[in-house]
Amino acid sequence: MPSTVPDGCDGFLNLLGSEPDQRPGGRGQIAHPQHCIHLLAGADLLEEATRAGAYLVTAGWLRSWRAHLRALGFDQDRARLFFQECARELLLLDTGTDPEAHEALHAFADVLDLPRRIQYVGLDVVRLRLELMIQRWRNERNQGRLRAVLAQTNHKVADYAMAFDLLVRLSHLSDEETTVNAIHELFTMLFGCTNLVYAWVTENRVERVLGDALPQDQVHLQQVLDEMEVGDLVLPAGTGFYVRIDHQRVTSGLLWVRELPFPGYRDQYMNLSAAIARLCGLAISNARTFAVLQKTERSLRQERDRNVHLLQQVRILADTDPLTNLYNRRRFSTLAEAAFHEAKQHGFVVSVIMLDLDHFKRVNDTHGHAVGDQVLVEFARRLRDLSIPGILARYGGEEFIALCPRTDAEAAARLAARMLQALAERPIETTAGPLTMTASLGVARLADEVRTLDALIHRADIAMYLAKSAGRARVAVYAAGEEREGV
Repeated sequence: MPSTVPDGCDGFLNLLGSEPDQRPGGRGQIAHPQHCIHLLAGADLLEEATRAGAYLVTAGWLRSWRAHLRALGFDQDRARLFFQECARELLLLDTGTDPEAHEALHAFADVLDLPRRIQYVGLDVVRLRLELMIQRWRNERNQGRLRAVLAQTNHKVADYAMAFDLLVRLSHLSDEETTVNAIHELFTMLFGCTNLVYAWVTENRVERVLGDALPQDQVHLQQVLDEMEVGDLVLPAGTGFYVRIDHQRVTSGLLWVRELPFPGYRDQYMNLSAAIARLCGLAISNARTFAVLQKTERSLRQERDRNVHLLQQVRILADTDPLTNLYNRRRFSTLAEAAFHEAKQHGFVVSVIMLDLDHFKRVNDTHGHAVGDQVLVEFARRLRDLSIPGILARYGGEEFIALCPRTDAEAAARLAARMLQALAERPIETTAGPLTMTASLGVARLADEVRTLDALIHRADIAMYLAKSAGRARVAVYAAGEEREGV
C-alpha cells in the first residue's frame, strides 16, 4: 500500500555497511536515502499492516494532508472513493513529536470515512531497531569468524585423531621394519604427499633410506642429522621440512618431507610432526627392544635346550650302564625299592630274576675285554628285544637282574627260560668270530617272610648258583630251605 515519507528524513547512517576500519571516521558511512518509515516501523510491522489493508501515514504528512490531496487532483468525494477502494483503515505511525498529529488523523479519517488507528513507534523504537541491526551484523561477523575457527579446529582435530589412530596401531607393532612402514604411511596420510624419505639411524649414523630416494640422499640426510641440534625435532627445508624421530635423546630415524602440496600449512604440519615425533621414536625403540628381547629369548631358549639335553645326558649317565644302556645297579635299586614296598603294602606278588653268563671270564682271558664287551652289548640288546615286563639292569660284571612286578614264580621262570633261549638260539658275532654263550638264571618270588629287597635278591642269587651247580645253562627257582647263608 502507499505510504508517505516523514518530512526532513533523507536517510540514516547504515551501520551494517563495511568493516569499522573502512567507514569514514571509523564510525559508519552515509547510505543511499531510504524511507525513514522503514526504520520507524520496521519490516514486520509494515508487512503486517500492508496485509491488513492499512494506509500508513506519519505526523509530518498529516500536517499537510489537504495540500497532498489537492496535489493529487482529489476533491473530497473523489478522495473518499479512491482511498476506500485502496485501504481499509488509516494507520498513524506516531513518534510523539507532533501534538496535533492525532487531531489531523481524525480530520483526515472523517473526510475519507475510514477507520483510524494509531501505532506508537517513537525514536526509542528506532534506536532499538538500529541497535538490533548492529547486533545482528556483529553476530553474523562473529559467527563467520567462529565458523572459520571451528573449521580450522575440526581440521586439526581430524589430523590429531588420524594421528592418534595410527599411533595406537604403532603401539601394537613389534617389528622395526613394519613400524617404519607404518610411520611412513602415517606422515603420508597426514600431509597428503608421497615424496617422503625415511632414513634408518643407528648411533647417529644413517644406515639406509626408505622411499623414493636417490643415492646422494643418504649423504644429504647424514649431513642434516649432523647439523641438527640435540633439542631440534623439526627443521624447515624449502617447501618441506625434516623430522627427527627421537626417544630419550636417542635418534632412531630421520624423515624428510620434501615438498608439501599446501606449503601455506607448513607451520601447522611442523607443529603436528613435533607432537608425534617422540611417540614414533618410542614405537621404534619398543620395536628394537622387542627385537633384542627376542634374540635374548632365542639365545636363552637354545641355552635352556642345551642344558636340558646335558641334564638328560647326565641323568642317563647316572642311571644307565654306559656299555649296555641298561639301568645300572644304583638306578635299579631305586626303582626296585619302590616296586618292592608297593608290593608289600598292597599284597602284590613280585619276582626277581638273577642272570650270570657262564664262563665269561674265559672269554675275557682268551679274546680280551673288548670281545667280552661285545658279548655283553649283544646280550643286553637281545634282552631288550624280549620286552621284559619289569625293571631290567646290569647288576655288575656279567650279571644281569630283572624285577618283575605282579609276576609269580612260574611266570618268572618262563620269562627266564626265554632269556636263556635268546642267548643260546644263535652265536654272538664278535671280532674274534662267533661265540656260543650260555647263562645260569635264578628265580625268587616275594614271600611273607621276606622283609627287604636285598633279601629277595639274595634268594634269586642262591637259585642262580644252584643252576650253576646243576651244570649251568639252566633256570633254577628258589625253594624254601635252600639258603646257604640264611636270609
